[in-house]
Amino acid sequence: MKIKKFSAPTLKEATASMKKELGNDAFILSTRVINKKTDFGIQKYFEITSGVEEELDMVLEEVIPQNKKAAPSLTDELRDLQKRVIGNVNKSNFKIDENIVIAPKPKGRIQVTSDQIKEYVDKLIYQEVSKPIIKLIVNQIKKSLEFINSSNIEDYVITALSSLIPTTNFEIKKRGKQKIVAVVGPTGVGKTTCIAKLAAISKILNNLKIGIISVDTYRLGAIDQLRIFSEVSNIDMLVAYEPSEMAALIKKFSDKDLIFIDTAGRAQRNSKELEKTKEFLDAVKVDEIYLALSATNSTKNLIDVSKKFELFNYSAIVVTKIDEGVVFGSILNVIVNSQKPLIYLTNGQVIPDDIIAADSDFVAKMVITGNM
Repeated sequence: MKIKKFSAPTLKEATASMKKELGNDAFILSTRVINKKTDFGIQKYFEITSGVEEELDMVLEEVIPQNKKAAPSLTDELRDLQKRVIGNVNKSNFKIDENIVIAPKPKGRIQVTSDQIKEYVDKLIYQEVSKPIIKLIVNQIKKSLEFINSSNIEDYVITALSSLIPTTNFEIKKRGKQKIVAVVGPTGVGKTTCIAKLAAISKILNNLKIGIISVDTYRLGAIDQLRIFSEVSNIDMLVAYEPSEMAALIKKFSDKDLIFIDTAGRAQRNSKELEKTKEFLDAVKVDEIYLALSATNSTKNLIDVSKKFELFNYSAIVVTKIDEGVVFGSILNVIVNSQKPLIYLTNGQVIPDDIIAADSDFVAKMVITGNM
């Protein structure tokens, strides 16, 4: 693996430098904020440690016998599905060489076998984890064989996956500087329900003064849904029909600690509608914007949405409907691809219970076990 560090004023710029030099297959292994001396004094920079591996086919050839075919644990139909999702995955790529375990077996310790490694590769395929991530995990296993045994291989794989998932926390100080948070995303992902949960938690658990502004005047019943919630929870709600109304509504909520803005669901390919929504948010100073994505969507769809919604310069991702998801590799794929931190997961319709603060180990376990 070729390892190199890149630093820049923003994570996006550092990632762009990495991809320019190392190519699109490069992976971010870790990120941190550093203080860097510049002509303007000490400034905060994002530093990423990145790596680039050999092609997956070459990597797996080292653990694949050319004259022995391992019995697949997945059906051909599932492998065909995986081909469509991540592309160019060869069935032969996942035959495991019995000689992969080359270290002598220590006394009293059961060494990991090639079949066990194959089992976890198959799990990643079934969960629709993308090809570059599978490649990275295989390489990490190969390089750590002396530390891995049959009793800890699952923990090792979970830790390796977890290290790829950046997370962030929701922070607000009571009676401090007012904070404005908006949630954007495509139609039907549960943005309004997510805002209701966050609003209820902030009010009940943190005793904050909450206000909600809806700009979703396009979807039938959207305002009624929020209005009913606001009446039941005793949280003030206002509606903006035009971007020019936003400043006045924010002023009406001058006594609030936290204001949530509920936006209209927009198809990621409709750039005009996205721009209209952006006009509402540009009319005021929004502190944080979260992109809501559904766990039920495919990797290709999620990545396309995440790229199109970069227009909003969102700071974190909320993954909704994990209770409806069948496989969870798409969550991992979009987080790694976007390099935006995960902040919340939602797992049902109950307000405010069905929401979980992001935890990288929790997501990694979901990917491996297929369960929440």
